[in-house]
Amino acid sequence: MALPKDPRQKMINIMYLVLTALLALNVSAEILNAFKVVEFSLSGSNTVLTESNNSIYSNFEEMLKDPKTSEKAALWKPKADQIKVLAEAVYNKIEAYKQGLKEESDLDKSTGEYKEDDIEAPTRYFAEGPNGASLYQALGEFRVKLLAIDNDMAKQVGTKLPLSLDVPKSNAGNSMTGDKVKDWINTYFHMTPTVAALTILSKFQNDVKNSENIAAAFCANQVGSVKLVLDKFEPLVGTSSNYLMPGEEMVVTAGLGAFNSNVKPVVTIDGRAISVNTSGVAESKFSVGAAGTKSMNVTVSFIDPNTGENRTVSKKVNYTVGVPSGVAASADKMNVLYIGVDNPLTITAGAGSEKVSAQFSAGTITKAGGSKYIVKPAAGSYGDQTVTILVDGKSVGKVGFRVKQLPNPTAYVGNLRPGAVPSASFKAMGGIIAKLEDSEFDAPFEVVSYRVGALSSDIPDYAPVDNKGPRWAGAAAALINKLKPGALVAITDITVKGPDGRTRVLPSGLSYNLK
Repeated sequence: MALPKDPRQKMINIMYLVLTALLALNVSAEILNAFKVVEFSLSGSNTVLTESNNSIYSNFEEMLKDPKTSEKAALWKPKADQIKVLAEAVYNKIEAYKQGLKEESDLDKSTGEYKEDDIEAPTRYFAEGPNGASLYQALGEFRVKLLAIDNDMAKQVGTKLPLSLDVPKSNAGNSMTGDKVKDWINTYFHMTPTVAALTILSKFQNDVKNSENIAAAFCANQVGSVKLVLDKFEPLVGTSSNYLMPGEEMVVTAGLGAFNSNVKPVVTIDGRAISVNTSGVAESKFSVGAAGTKSMNVTVSFIDPNTGENRTVSKKVNYTVGVPSGVAASADKMNVLYIGVDNPLTITAGAGSEKVSAQFSAGTITKAGGSKYIVKPAAGSYGDQTVTILVDGKSVGKVGFRVKQLPNPTAYVGNLRPGAVPSASFKAMGGIIAKLEDSEFDAPFEVVSYRVGALSSDIPDYAPVDNKGPRWAGAAAALINKLKPGALVAITDITVKGPDGRTRVLPSGLSYNLK
C-alpha cells in the first residue's frame, strides 16, 4: 500500500500542476503550424472531392442521352440532384461559419490575417452563442435527409457515411453534462485555438463532401458504371537537359495526356497549389535561388478513369542552378542572411578585387576589404533575394540567398537552465538574459520585460508581478529575495528586443524548483 502524502508533498504536486498550466497557456507555434498543414491537406481533399462529384453529375447527362441508360437515369438523376442541393447548402453554411469565426478573431480583411491562437473566440462564437447548436442541427439534418432520399441507398451506404455527431472519447476525460448538443459543442470548440477550430470545420466540410460522393456514386451505379469522358488532349514533351556540351546525350520523352474538361487534376509543387489551365496542365514560374543541386516535389491528384476513384501520384524533380565560371558569392557563417545583423560574404569574380563590386536587392552591401563584404538586409525583406556581382560596373552574375528574421533566443536566469537549482545560485543571478543558441552570430538580445510568480509554503497564492528590464527590481526583487528552498518559480511573458529592432514575446516561459 502506498504511503500517504504529507501536506508539503501535496502542495508541491498542486504547484507543479499550476505551473504546467500557466506555461501551457501560450499555444506553441509548432502546434499552430501543424493545424495549418492539416487544414491545407483537407482543403486539397475537398477540391478533389468536388471534382469527383462534378464528374458524377455530368455523367448523368451522358447517361440520359444514351438510349440504353436513359430510362434508369431519368429515375436516379433527380435523387442525385437532391443530394447535391443538400450537400451544397450545409457546406456553404459551414463556410459562412469559418468566415464568421475569423471575424470574431479580429480578422484584418486587407491582409486576411487573424488571431490564430485565440482560444476565446471559438468559445464565444460557438459555445456561448447559437452557432454551435445551429451547426450541430445542420449536420444532423443533412445526414437524415440524405438517407431519406432512397431506402435502398440508406441500407447500402448508411453505415459508410463518414459524418458522425458522436462525441469522441478523450484520454484526458471530457467533462460531460449529459446534454448531447452541449457536450458536442464543448468538445470541439470550448477553449480551442481559432486555427484548430477552422481545421475542425474543414473536417466537417470534408465529411459532407465524402458523404455526397458516396451517395451520388450509389445513384450513378444504379444506372451504370460511372464513365469519365476524356475530351481534352495535350502533347507532353520533356528533355533531359536544355543545355548540353558537344558529345553529350540528349534524351527526349514525349506522350499524350488525356483530360476531362470538367474534372481537372489538382497540382501542388512543394505544397503550393498551382492553377490548372483549360488543357489540364499546370505551369509554375519562379526565380531560382543560389547555385547548386535543387529538387522540388510535385503532387498530382486526379480521378482514375477506369475506377472513378481518387488517386494521387508524386514525383521528385531535380535540377541544377549554375553560375558563370569564376563568379561566386558565399555567406561566411550561414547559408542564409539574417535581418538586423552584419552578414559576412565572400565574393570572387575571376578579376582583381579592386574591379569587383556588388549590389543587394533588399538592403545594403558594403566592401570590408579584399573579397570580403558585409550584407545588411532591410527590415521586412523576407524570402529570396539576390546579390548581383559586377566587374568594372557590369553584371557578371547573380547569386540568390534566403533572407530570414533572426530566430527566437533562449532565455535563462543568468546561466541557469530551467529545473532544480540551488536557491542561493538562483538569487545571485540577479535577472534574465536572452541569447541565440548554437549560432555563429553575435546577435545581442535585450530583455524588455517579463512576469515572475512563485508558490511555496510561505506563498500559498500564485500572484505574478511584472518586471521591466533584464534585472529583477521592485516587487519582483522583493518576491525573489524571500524565496526559500522548496519554492517553485515561474517566469512567463518574456519580451525581448533583437538587434533588428523587433520586439517579440518568447513562446516558452521558464520554471525553476529551488532546492
